[in-house]
This record gives sequence, structure tokens and C-alpha cells, in this order.
Amino acid sequence: MNHKWKRTMSVLLAMGTVALSIPAQGFAASVDTSEKVLSNLGITDSVLVGSNVEVTRGQFAQLLLNTSSFKGKAGTTVNYRRFSDVAADHTYATAINVATQQGWMTGYLDGTFKPDQPVKLREAVYGVLALLGYTNEDFTGDQTQGRMSMYYSKELDDGLALVSMESNLTMSNCKSLLYNTLKAANKSGSMYGQIFDCELDADGEINYLKLSDNNVNGPIEVTDSKDIGDILPFSEENATYIIDGEVGYNLDYNSVDVGDVVYYSSKTRTVWVYQDHRDSGEVTGIVYDNSSSMIPVAVYVDGTKYTIESEEMQYAFSTLGEVHVGDEITVVYDDESSTDDADSYNFVLKGYLLDD
Repeated sequence: MNHKWKRTMSVLLAMGTVALSIPAQGFAASVDTSEKVLSNLGITDSVLVGSNVEVTRGQFAQLLLNTSSFKGKAGTTVNYRRFSDVAADHTYATAINVATQQGWMTGYLDGTFKPDQPVKLREAVYGVLALLGYTNEDFTGDQTQGRMSMYYSKELDDGLALVSMESNLTMSNCKSLLYNTLKAANKSGSMYGQIFDCELDADGEINYLKLSDNNVNGPIEVTDSKDIGDILPFSEENATYIIDGEVGYNLDYNSVDVGDVVYYSSKTRTVWVYQDHRDSGEVTGIVYDNSSSMIPVAVYVDGTKYTIESEEMQYAFSTLGEVHVGDEITVVYDDESSTDDADSYNFVLKGYLLDD
């Protein structure tokens, strides 16, 4: 791997695999249902921050947009400044404009939005209840108290463990809130998540297996003979593009190049593009969980470590899967590193292509 962004790991593992005879469903779930549902729908993939990191108002505007029927329809270019502190080329300019136009969030009286300020539970509850169709007219007396009562009655607080409405929300808090919103009934009484074809299972959780059935397609490599327009079964102009985990100004179909690896969801009109976050090389090691020789937790490609978290990737790199030490592959990943320290890199494997 010789591209410009490469960070070389000093440890090179070449571990063999142990022959096993177990069914695919024997692998333990590495991510809970809410995490998988939100990732599947592309709700959180465009805001890549750690679970315990506080989410900003700009980032929360993007999360609201991703959880709405406007996903994939809002466009990517903003030609004017709605707020004095949100430039037209700000990463979350489109989301902030849509969120304030639709009444999910509000700016400040001085004409600012404060996009880098942590979002508070009070603001987040206002936003998700607005997604559900509620306005000021639905609450009498103390507006904040009325919204807080509905927040609890709809069980939107499940998993948040926050009491004060002035608490700053972490990414973990936001994931719980948005997942609860998908399960909640909107103002007309229908399950809100139905806008993404979500259904509840017998336990009252979103049926992830049914949701994921044929929802996300890929990985697919863009070539000279098969550009992004040929790959997508919907208009390439009417989609949300997440490029190496980022969304923002001027990130659209024109940003996709030959050699990029893409995934797409027809349901949400989301396209995930891997440009710098992809590489090719030889599988030099597969690492297994200390407590179980069945579950691979990381793979080394030419000495660079990629963490394995999803059940699909666990199976693919197990002895039952199709990838083994010595194979030549192209990997795509999310960079969730929180430091430039080489010993602390966290490249999370999202997918792969076996090289011919």
C-alpha cells in the first residue's frame, strides 16, 4: 500500500486459522440492534465521532436531516448564508438550513446558529418531536415541560440516562434518541420509522434482518466502463453522498472517480464512497477474540490493522468465509482514530473486494 495517506503499523502478524465447523449464526452480535439499524439507514455514518464525544448543533442538524423524509432530496450546495456564523461551504450548511426551515431547530436572536456548540437534550427533544409532527400549538403552558412530558411518555428517553434537559448530548445519547424516534408514533399515530420501511418485531424492536434485506448494495468499484450513473438504480443527482465518512458542500456525484468503491441504498438514496479510505494488498494476518477462537476481531493487510466489528465481516474472515491469509484484497474502512499516535489508530473494516 503506497498511497499518500497511509499510516504504517509496526506490528506484522501472520496468524493461521483454526478449522471450525459452526453455523454462521453462531457468531455473537458485535453491535446492538439500534447501532445496526442507524448504520443501515445511513443516519449516523455521516457524523463519525466517538460514542462518548459530545455532538454539536451542526452535527445534530445533519442527524435530523438523515432521519427525515428529506434525506437524499435536500441537495448539497448552499448559495447563501442563512446565519452569520455558517458559511455557505460549511460542512453542515445544507443540514442547518433544512433543519431551521422545517422548524426542527432554531437559530439565535443575534443571527447566529452556533454550529460548534454542544447540542442540549432540550434542543434535541424539540428536534425529534418536530420530526414526529408536533409544533408549539400542541403544547399549552410551559413549552419545555410539555415537550419533556411527551419525551418520557413516548419513551424517547430509553437508553439515554439523562435527567436534566440542559445536559449536553454525546453521540451515544443521540443514537439512542434517534432509534427511539424511529420506533415512536408520529402525531397522526403511525410509526415514524415507516418512512424507511421499518417494522417492529415481537419484542418491540425494529426488525433489523427485514430492514437490511436488499437494502444496502455493494461494494462496487467505479470503472471507466461503469460510472456512478450506471451503478445506481436511481438518479445520481438525487442522492446523499457520504465520501470517506464526510458529507458537505459540493460532495455529490461529480466527486466520484474511477477506482472508488461505493455502496448504495435505494431505500434512503444514500451513496457511501470510499476514496482515501480504501487500500489493496495481501492479507497477512487474522486475529481472533481471546475468549473465542471462532470470532475474528481484526485483519492485517500488508501490516495495517483493520478492526472487525460487524457480523458480516466476522463471517467473511472466519474459516467459513471466503477471505484467508495470503489472499489479495481491496478493503474499505471508516477511520475512527481519535489521535495521530500510530499505536492508537482505529480503522474499522466496512467491506472488501477480492482481487482477481
